[in-house]
Amino acid sequence: MQAVRREEAAAERERSALRRGALVALGASGEDLTDAERLLISDADADETQIQAAAEALRARRPELFGEVRTPPVPAAPAGALAGRAPTRTVAPSRPGAAGLEMARRRGLVTESGDAR
Repeated sequence: MQAVRREEAAAERERSALRRGALVALGASGEDLTDAERLLISDADADETQIQAAAEALRARRPELFGEVRTPPVPAAPAGALAGRAPTRTVAPSRPGAAGLEMARRRGLVTESGDAR
């Protein structure tokens, strides 16, 4: 009975070593290695290629366990401005006082030729 239990324990240690080896080869270390090993689901009779394929699939799903950092894309600022700044004006007044003259034209105080009424 003891011999059977020792053989089962040795087989489990060997499977664990194969899983850990595949994960370490992909860059997992420390607590991330332990977490990745727990997430790596493999059959008891899985061979090295199946374990490697499962480890690569885990790396695609959870790259942060393998030292890779997911960075979300930075959204563009409105009108192409730098982040944290207001967008630049697209139309600048041509000369000083042009905005006031245009306001007077809209109100009908000045004709198109520029003469005051």
